[in-house]
Amino acid sequence: MASFYAAIGFILPFLLTVEVALPQSTGSPAAAPPTTGSLSIEDACKQSAEFYDLCMARLSPDRSSLTADPVGLTRAAILAVQKNASETATFLSSIDEDDNFNKTAQLQQCLEDCGERYEAAVEQLTDATMALDTGAYDESQALVSAGQAEVKLCQRGCQDVAEHRSILMARNTEVDHLCNITLAIAKLIPR
Repeated sequence: MASFYAAIGFILPFLLTVEVALPQSTGSPAAAPPTTGSLSIEDACKQSAEFYDLCMARLSPDRSSLTADPVGLTRAAILAVQKNASETATFLSSIDEDDNFNKTAQLQQCLEDCGERYEAAVEQLTDATMALDTGAYDESQALVSAGQAEVKLCQRGCQDVAEHRSILMARNTEVDHLCNITLAIAKLIPR
């Protein structure tokens, strides 16, 4: 197991470099970003094209606490991903500890590994918020990508576990999409 984590420690920075360096393809063109410092939630969510509805659903409820600028909206998006990832980590912990839930050895390992990955993702997203707040915008984006990579590794590590599909796939997909939304909005921050 230690060699597995050592390999991940070697591979993860490479994946993050590739993830940050390659543009995300959304399948449809994004709306042109506004040229002023003010930005509506709708305009920000248009940047995430195919995830527009999810973006609106996650950012609109916090409308009163949002600032109408790219940094404030990026912060709100990071917090939305962090909340979702934190809830998933709690969910995984509750299933892992539930003796009434019938778990195969493979599913048990998947739950433990994903729990660790989600805890790491939450930590990276917390750091992303702090980096954003200090003006380290590129670092913030890299940390969001690192959190997203943890979720993707959870997904890949459990893809052969049949029970995984009903337990984690939708949660992993939503966190991945929320990270894509966050990264799309973050591109609007003037450098």
